[in-house]
Amino acid sequence: MKGFLLWELKLQMHPNKVSIETLASGVDFLGWVHFPHHRVLRTATKRRMFRNLEENGNKEGVVQSYLGLLKWGNTAKLRDKVAGMIQ
Repeated sequence: MKGFLLWELKLQMHPNKVSIETLASGVDFLGWVHFPHHRVLRTATKRRMFRNLEENGNKEGVVQSYLGLLKWGNTAKLRDKVAGMIQ
């Protein structure tokens, strides 16, 4: 890979910023961890979401916004929990 990048694309990999991981560990991107057949919300994103819901008093608009975000992943139980927070 290093040779291809150098000779064909004239690019170099940064020695401290490159990690090769298995696809089974998922790809962390835009608040989600993407797997080959599903995606789950990143733990830090989930914590931030619940903290924001508590700080904003569970306003319906805030809850609806998070429900819109959660529809894009495998989050059925999480959506039920968030939907139950509407005042």
